[in-house]
Amino acid sequence: MADGLSLAGDSVRPISSHLDELLNRLGLLLFALTVSSVVWMFFIDSVLAWYLIRISPCQVSECLSVFAPAEWVSLRWMSALLLGLITIIPLVCWQAINFTRPGMLPQERHWLSSTILIGGIVSIGILLLTMLYLIPMVMLWAHQGSSESGVVATYDAVEILRIAFAVLSVESIVLLAMMSALMAGVVGLLDANSLTWFRIRIHGFSLALVWLSIPSHLTGIRLLSIMSCWLLVESCIFPFKTRNMSSKKIPYGEGIMDSEGSLRRIAVVSCACAGACAKDFSTITPNLMATSSATALCLNANERNDLLASAKIQRLTDIIITGCDASPLPEHMERSLDSLSIKLRGLSLLNIAAARPDGKLREVDFQLALASLVDPWPESGQKERIMEVGFDGNLTLSDELPWGLVLHPNDAFACINQQ
Repeated sequence: MADGLSLAGDSVRPISSHLDELLNRLGLLLFALTVSSVVWMFFIDSVLAWYLIRISPCQVSECLSVFAPAEWVSLRWMSALLLGLITIIPLVCWQAINFTRPGMLPQERHWLSSTILIGGIVSIGILLLTMLYLIPMVMLWAHQGSSESGVVATYDAVEILRIAFAVLSVESIVLLAMMSALMAGVVGLLDANSLTWFRIRIHGFSLALVWLSIPSHLTGIRLLSIMSCWLLVESCIFPFKTRNMSSKKIPYGEGIMDSEGSLRRIAVVSCACAGACAKDFSTITPNLMATSSATALCLNANERNDLLASAKIQRLTDIIITGCDASPLPEHMERSLDSLSIKLRGLSLLNIAAARPDGKLREVDFQLALASLVDPWPESGQKERIMEVGFDGNLTLSDELPWGLVLHPNDAFACINQQ
């Protein structure tokens, strides 16, 4: 059974240790929220009085009333809790980053950090502008409209604050969803291949939270807010809908059909093997195969992590390494690919380079090695595929590279019955 996706540097820990860490972090956040909320309770009356003066379209003593004292008391507690939560937001972000980073791919870590930092700064600025200026302007405009119609308006202070808090909640959710989509596109997580995956998650969470944040009696506002949230997030996703982030990615839903009729999404990685096999075959790789390059997968942990991230996003089924036979790769890499149901193989072109006096590979070496593969292509047509390469020189066919074989410029080698 596959052990799961693991990156270079990951440590094996039981699930119970992750749960213990999560409970410890949640306990710390709960303690901090309790302390900050209790502190805010000593100042909440002054804060609410100041904000009511700010938001009220008229004199507070003339047109604001509290029709349900019990609701006012509950609103005071809710306001203190909200201010306490806002106070510990930096601590929440810090704990979230530290807890989730070990289980994320490098691009995902960059995305999370960027979203929290940039999204937090932008969101705070827009929310302050909304709470201090936009909502008071809307309230004043609505009050003036009622005055012109001859209606004497008396407002419920609790309802006004509830609406303001609902606006704050919805705007926060929409801003964070938009920043998540933008940062995912900027760091390379969002493109044509991962579009559906991101849409489901971002829209699913954001729309559900918007629905829950608005009071149930404001049905029309709920629908309008959900439609606005969907359109705004889609506008952030749109620039990345047709973009591919790597040298060549397989279009979503396409690939190569094997002999059993299964769809195979294959990527060819031109690994230079630390300079021993320094030739990039991306330009001659067959269509509907993804391409990538690396300097030394067995030595460079970052390149292995990037390859895992790309393989996961593209939903690859096969990875073919040009340089070696894939055996020098660390065991955790093989386990991770196995957990993603990806078959790892190598063309062993490093041996061909060693058999050439000048140590330089030719394009025909790659073409013959690829043609000799019996998976996903049938073994019965192996020799026909090799002959279709069209090499006019001396071609050696064997189940392994003969000892002492020297390949001159007009010589080539192809391995038959290669698995």
